[in-house]
Amino acid sequence: MMHIFSAKSKTKKEKITDLKDAPVFYIPMLQNIGTPATPIVKVGDTIKRFQLIGEATGHCSANIHSPISGVVIDICPHPLADGTVVETIIVENDYLNTEIMLGAEKDVDLKKMSSEEILSAIKDCGIVGEGGAQFPTHNKYDIKDKEIDTFIINGTECEPFLTADYALMNEFPNLLFTGIKMINKVLKAKEVVITVEAQNKDIMDSFNYLMNKPEYSNYKVMIFPDKYPQGGELQLIKSVTGKELGKGKLPSSIGLIVSNVGTVIAVYKAIVNRKPLVERVVTVSGDFLQGAGNYNIKIGTPVQHIIKELKLDSDIENKGIVLGGPMMGKAVSSMLAPVTKGSSGVLTFKKKEVSRNNCIMCGYCADVCPMHLMPMKFEQLFRRGKYSSLAGFSISECIECAACEYICPSNVSLMESIKEGKSQLKNLK
Repeated sequence: MMHIFSAKSKTKKEKITDLKDAPVFYIPMLQNIGTPATPIVKVGDTIKRFQLIGEATGHCSANIHSPISGVVIDICPHPLADGTVVETIIVENDYLNTEIMLGAEKDVDLKKMSSEEILSAIKDCGIVGEGGAQFPTHNKYDIKDKEIDTFIINGTECEPFLTADYALMNEFPNLLFTGIKMINKVLKAKEVVITVEAQNKDIMDSFNYLMNKPEYSNYKVMIFPDKYPQGGELQLIKSVTGKELGKGKLPSSIGLIVSNVGTVIAVYKAIVNRKPLVERVVTVSGDFLQGAGNYNIKIGTPVQHIIKELKLDSDIENKGIVLGGPMMGKAVSSMLAPVTKGSSGVLTFKKKEVSRNNCIMCGYCADVCPMHLMPMKFEQLFRRGKYSSLAGFSISECIECAACEYICPSNVSLMESIKEGKSQLKNLK
């Protein structure tokens, strides 16, 4: 792991603000790892906010709900940020925000709720991981007969610029702690660990009064150095427990569950308010000052609307836009690409001409690789077309954190080689 620039000061102390709604929403049917949802509405339908519009299909899938009320004007293939085209429901906003009745319970008696009822609420509300992987949350928490020793809540926001999780922890500590308690009724973990970076240790000002309550006696906070990629699941597990997760294994197989801060709060809202995941907190930042902050943005909002609404569109042709963080996020290929359940940031950067040079075999990429791989070999073999040899250097274990390309003195396009190399290797099977 390595120290990298932070740039979090631009947004860290900004209060979460609602972004004005877009006139048209693009709601992808695939916002999770696994199988896409199946549309259950048709063109011309009038729909309401919170209405189920995409139904989970198969074991690893997630429900999709409408973030607004309006009219379905199309159901068609539409690009995500990285250019991947998926089936998308396009809704014209009527700005009425007419909601369906959710059967919300103002006073949820957690003691009377069974594990099955909690998992059902999470599934019905379409909760997926908000940290990036977007794994269906009801699947993750359905541990069957496994025994969970430690429940880790990942507040280690290690990518530069991103402060959405910090803002959630700082503004809604009660929701976070109560959400953890609700989830742990299912997991029955002996210990709960909330992790944060050293630069965010002031969050303890929001946590301390809760930590002293008897109901949270098995909670603790662990503060880690400001290193990248400390917030990666594998790295976090090792830092918290000393355990290393074997290849192809899930954390639950060694008695662990890891969840993102935003996911936990979404679970709270699903159980207490019966509120589906139709919006999330997103950090908007980058190479500008006006408009930078943390915003509550509805799922399906196109990037174009965010840029326009926050007055970031001057000289936009000379800016690059990233959905997510600057290290692992996706460069936006279409301004109509939407925010999804896993979008943690919308970042703009000045476009720079990068001089790409040949690999000089300095080994810096291997030094910083958190998975102890040899990225220079991926570049070498990919450029030579020796795709089958990539497996011998464990390319599948690469978590695509981009630390190697960040440190490379020759600006070798390592991430391109890794991503394309994985694709070519998959095609050989």
